[in-house]
Amino acid sequence: MKLKLTLIIALSVFTTCVFAQAKKGSLIGIHFNLADFKAPSGIKDPVSGKVYSSIKEMNQGFSLSYWKGLTNKIDFSAKANAMFYSKEEGVKDDAQIALELEPTLNIRPFSDAAKIAPFLTTGVGVGLYNKKFGAYIPAGVGIQLNLQSFSYIFLQAQYKFTLDDKIIGDNLFYSIGIAQHF
Repeated sequence: MKLKLTLIIALSVFTTCVFAQAKKGSLIGIHFNLADFKAPSGIKDPVSGKVYSSIKEMNQGFSLSYWKGLTNKIDFSAKANAMFYSKEEGVKDDAQIALELEPTLNIRPFSDAAKIAPFLTTGVGVGLYNKKFGAYIPAGVGIQLNLQSFSYIFLQAQYKFTLDDKIIGDNLFYSIGIAQHF
């Protein structure tokens, strides 16, 4: 049900955005997210072997994002994430939904005009998990796909380093989304 609701929201926003007029400026986007809490324990303890969750086992959610180019190769982005968690999947309490705010810097070797531009991303994030705040540092990689310099598709993978493991654990965070000028 959560996955269907997320997909319906994403398709609604995408359909609305397709008919908007192109303008230079900032980007607004919507993203589908997955979080894997098993992989960090396998990465930290190589003797146990890397254990990755299947897509069905990962926490799901969506994000709304704002992207602003600071230079031709550096972007600022801010994501508001809504993630569906449970105690067994990383959050230390029985949170059903977590809200996160995540400002990041994204650095690319190629300009915005490139059709495919990989980038590095890092920032700081804070989340509300069952009435408790927790902070984390996201660091990762991504790919920006340029669609006529009007819309962009973003694929991202991040490792989220928790700053308070009593609230939430480290996790791998995957995101796919579309953003366009407004």
